[in-house]
Amino acid sequence: EGRWIQARIPEGYGPGDTITVEVPPKKENKFKTLHEAFLYLDPKHTGYITDHERFAEVASLLTNLKGSKEEVWKSLDKDGNGQVNWPEFVEWAEDNCSEPLELGLSGGDSAVSFPPLWTGPTDKPADYVKQFEVTDTEQFMELDELIQKTYKRIWTRDRKKTGVDKVPIGFDLIKAKRCENLKDWKRYYHRRHQIAHACSQKANFMKRPVLTSMATGLCQRQAIRSHCNEWLLFHGTSPESAESILSGTGDFVISLAGSATGTLYGRGTYFAESITKADEYAKADKDGLCCVMVCKVVAGHVLYNDEVTPDADKLQQCCISGEYHSILKEIVIFDADQVYVEYALFYKRQYG
Repeated sequence: EGRWIQARIPEGYGPGDTITVEVPPKKENKFKTLHEAFLYLDPKHTGYITDHERFAEVASLLTNLKGSKEEVWKSLDKDGNGQVNWPEFVEWAEDNCSEPLELGLSGGDSAVSFPPLWTGPTDKPADYVKQFEVTDTEQFMELDELIQKTYKRIWTRDRKKTGVDKVPIGFDLIKAKRCENLKDWKRYYHRRHQIAHACSQKANFMKRPVLTSMATGLCQRQAIRSHCNEWLLFHGTSPESAESILSGTGDFVISLAGSATGTLYGRGTYFAESITKADEYAKADKDGLCCVMVCKVVAGHVLYNDEVTPDADKLQQCCISGEYHSILKEIVIFDADQVYVEYALFYKRQYG
């Protein structure tokens, strides 16, 4: 059958002796593609695998992993949140399948389209991460336009966290960096594809433009896809944290998200369509330099909620179950693979 079998020679046997080896039967894999396997593992089409027993069954067909079903599950659910999405499953399969399977998605079995500005490798090394300072004048001006067009002179109580209890009259963009992260992009790409398909099947799906859509030059440069509510959004942070994320050593962690900004709509990652709102959570360094990240976010089927005291657990469960993909009035995402960090903008606040 063209298979290699490893056998251990018992003690007491030597050259010329005959030993009998029982060859285990070849596994019959009933899945032609990884997507078929994922659909079997997600029979309710929630977008997540949660059944440990069913996964152990599939793992026994695709891999040579040994151990209890819980031990096998841990090989898949590396972040320990109890559920696994499509990009996580693909990554697990690439690391563990004894015989590689095609993805089984439209647009090519293993094809991944890359952002228009991508310059690095498209396959290996899998840990490729690089950052580039934006030196192109036109692109820099488009990023500055993003800031100017999303500015709102609106005060909220979170403004006090900046140390100055008044709204800046503007923001002066000092420098910008663009990120390329191969692993994060592949996971984002696969999740976006999955969400776009889910949106096409929902009769009540609505396209929802956000304030950043007004920066048409940058949106066109980044080929933003409105059919699945893909948006460019801000996330306020510190220059040090941004550098960590750009270098690949830091990441958005859903379990910790909201710890600095509250959890009104659940323990997800919070984004803003306005630079002014994002700036409330940006931390200035000793030279007054602040930072926000500009992320691609695939919001998909959006649950709008403007309640004063929303049921955070219920909202979060609506997204985790796959019924919705994100929450708006505040923009909240509960799956890190729905986010790809594209830029870090370093700026200074301007006061009158």
